[in-house]
Order: sequence, then structure tokens, then C-alpha cells
Amino acid sequence: MKKNIIQLSIKALAWCVIAFLFSAVCILSCTNSIQRTQATASTDSCECYSSSVLYSIPVYFSNKVPGDLAAFNNQSQADCFAWQEFIALNWSMDPAHGFGDPSDLSAVQWETYMPRDVMFQPNGLPPPNWGTLVSEKYAAKFRSQRLLTDPSKTKLLTFTSKFQDSDTINGLDVGQAAPFNAPNWLGAQNGTNVWYEIMLNKDYYDFIVKKGYYNAAVQHDSAKAGHPLNFPQGQYNGPVGAIELKAAWMEVDNAASAKWRRYKLSQAVVLDATTGKLRNAIVALVGLHILHKTANQPTWVWATFEQIDNVPDDSGNTPPYGYNFNSSKCTVQKFSVKNYSGTGDTNVIVTCTANTSPPYYLNQGTPVPIQINRVNPIDPVDAVPINTKMQNAIKQFFPNSVWQYYELVDVIWSQSLQPDPTKPIQAPRSINTSSMASGSSIVANSTLESYVQKVNTCTSCHVYSTIAPYPVDTANNDVFGDFSFAIGSATYPFTSKK
Repeated sequence: MKKNIIQLSIKALAWCVIAFLFSAVCILSCTNSIQRTQATASTDSCECYSSSVLYSIPVYFSNKVPGDLAAFNNQSQADCFAWQEFIALNWSMDPAHGFGDPSDLSAVQWETYMPRDVMFQPNGLPPPNWGTLVSEKYAAKFRSQRLLTDPSKTKLLTFTSKFQDSDTINGLDVGQAAPFNAPNWLGAQNGTNVWYEIMLNKDYYDFIVKKGYYNAAVQHDSAKAGHPLNFPQGQYNGPVGAIELKAAWMEVDNAASAKWRRYKLSQAVVLDATTGKLRNAIVALVGLHILHKTANQPTWVWATFEQIDNVPDDSGNTPPYGYNFNSSKCTVQKFSVKNYSGTGDTNVIVTCTANTSPPYYLNQGTPVPIQINRVNPIDPVDAVPINTKMQNAIKQFFPNSVWQYYELVDVIWSQSLQPDPTKPIQAPRSINTSSMASGSSIVANSTLESYVQKVNTCTSCHVYSTIAPYPVDTANNDVFGDFSFAIGSATYPFTSKK
């Protein structure tokens, strides 16, 4: 009996050693192949899943943006697809830098995409060459400060509010998702406001140029001819497809602070809403929407990420430098701002009631902190464990990377294929809402939907997207724009106006 016990013990020990060595090999194959000192593409991956390896998705640490999944079967796979997008889109364009080096101001991949306002030029003109980041027309408004901008290198951020026509779509502000017809800027705890930008990828750009859809008249002619506006779909192991991104940036007050080693930083030229002048600034990424059209998801994949220090969450952990948009010591603020008509002053009160739209526009006064809470907790079933898995992987492979301090809020995707329309249809598009899955019933980013976290989710708003308005053909002004509000920014030649 004793001999048998000894033999069994030896066998058990042997199996333990084999299992340990196998695990070590797996870890090493992942660690050694992924850990890089430069931001170069690789074909290495680590598995991503929330609970079951049956739904595991390999996530590659490289600059290759995925076009699609082989199939979307559950929320876990959709979340992993979102993380793959996030990693690839945030890969540094400078080979001298690693993935998320602290204090690295160089552009990541999506920052080289084309801004919406550059894509859609005035008078229905074609957009400039790919790689242009600043519209000549916009820069011309500030000729005395022209040296501040470089059309191929400058990140130009203009505050989005009702007083600035260049940053509205059909008269609606596109900084925050809502409220419409009211101030909706967001003030951070450091006393600065959040800046927004909308970026469009190369597949989106090529589609617009090929179809001539930068011209509102062409959009309407196409609709009258019975051609629906359907953006290109990404393919599994193939083309990327159309991607639209919306980013939220918080201005850095003291770049020397260790706080900013937890953020993606970029150099920017911002339009100061109070002075009306351009100035240089360093900004920190605090929120990012990724909208991606794929063959398996023609109703688009809707992913949204945030920096982890934005607002309190269910973990109970307080960030080392405090929250960006929430303070336990919040006090009511009473002060005077310029009357919106430009005459006299108006007394305003900024309360501590969370998620309340500010009572004035920024051309009336300077930004102040706005109290924000997260209304919908991050999905504990899929998003939270996948965030932990991916954050730990980043920390292991790129120990100092700022991207370990970002998290997926949620992903919206369709559980059933809802094909593109075969003919132009009116907005809002009717979709099978019961098929639209996500971790929470309402998906909201605290920096991008701060004031409407209880009412709408991404798709419930974007079904109202339309082609650009054109006064010669008002009958088609409400034709569906394939979930993209950006397409509605196209203009028409003045000579076409009747």
C-alpha cells in the first residue's frame, strides 16, 4: 500500500511539473513574442474571454485593425473585438515609441485619420488629400495665427457649442450627444473644458471620394436614382470597412505632474471659447467611441472606452490623483457671466446635482468643474473581467503603458444579421431593437453622453442620421444616412441653390 501511495505521489508530482512547464511555455510564447521596445506590428496574441474558453478570441498586440470577426456569438466576443480595435487604433505611428509610452505626444493610428470638418469642405468641394488634418478654410479664419497650424500635423480642437456653426450638424451640437438647444460642455475638476473631435478612417474617406458624397447634391441625386447610402463593410481577414471615431480630450494643466503618466497625451491647437483665439495646449484622452461597420454587423459595432479615473465606479477604489469629473467636496458655485445677447451680466448657479447641463455657454464665461456620476455600471459579467484581463496583459507586456489605465465601458452589437437597405429609406431606420445586445440596457460614456445617461443609447440616436440637407430637393432631406451623422455635414455648390 505504501509503495502504491509513493508511486501515485510521484505520478501526481510529474503531472504538476508537466502542467507548470506547459503553462510557462504558453506564457513565455506570449510574453517573449509580444514584448517590444518599438511600436512595430506583430502576429502574436493572447486569448480574450470573460468566462468560457469556448468563446475565446485572440487579441493581437499590433497595428492591424480587424475588419470583422468570423462570427459574433455573444457579448464576450463583441467586447474582445472592441479591445482588438482599441489596441490597433492606439498603436503609435512613431516606430521609436512603444505601445503607450508615458509622455509620448506622437500620434497614434486613429489620430492620423481625417477630421469630419476636413472631409466635408464648403461649396461641395472634394476633400483634400488623405493625411490632411486642418481645413484651409478654417485656418484662413485665423491668418494672424497661421503659424500655429500645420495642415498635415496639427490636431485642431474647436470647442463645440451653439455659437460655433462650424461644429454643428444640421444645427445640432455634436460635442456631447445631448441635450440639444442647451449648453452641454463638460468642465473637468482641473478647471478646463473637454474638447471633442470626430475622425473618419481611410475606407470611409475612399467611399466618400469615389461616390462624390462630399457634395450634398450628389447624395440627393443618388437617392432619387434609387441608390441607398451604404458604407463599406469590414471583412474578416480582409478590408477594415468604415470606421468613425469620436474622442473626448481633457486639457492638461501641469504636464510635469505624475498624474499624466496614466493618460494618452497629444499636442493640440485649441480654439479658446472665451477669447476666440487659437492657442497651443497638451490634451489627455479621456473618452473614445469606436463605430465600425462590418459584414457580420452592418448595423455597426458600437464600442466605447474611458480613462479609468473619470468618475467613481463600483470597485470602491479611489484614483491616486482624484477623479477627473467628480469631487466628494463639490460645492455650489454662484457667479456672473456675460449675457448671451452680449449686453450686461447674468447670474448663474452651477449645482452639485450630478449630470446636470451647465447653465451658460462658454462664450459667456470660463469653464468650471461639472459634477458627473456614472449612471449605468460597467457590465460585471463580461466587460469587467475582460477589462481586467486586457489591462493585466498590457501591464505585463508593456509595463509602463498608459493604456493599462483605460477600460471598455460597453459594446452594442446585433445578435441577428440586419442587412443594409437595398433602396433609400427614410430616417429613422427601423431596426430590430430586441436583437441589439449590450452589457447594459443603456450604453453611455461619462465624457460623451454625460447628461443623457438615462435616456438614450447610441443606436437609438443614430437611427435618425440622414444625408446632408439640400434646398433644391427637400423631399429627400430625411433619407437615412447609414447611422453616420458625419455624412450630413456635406455641403452643396452655391451655384446649385435656387
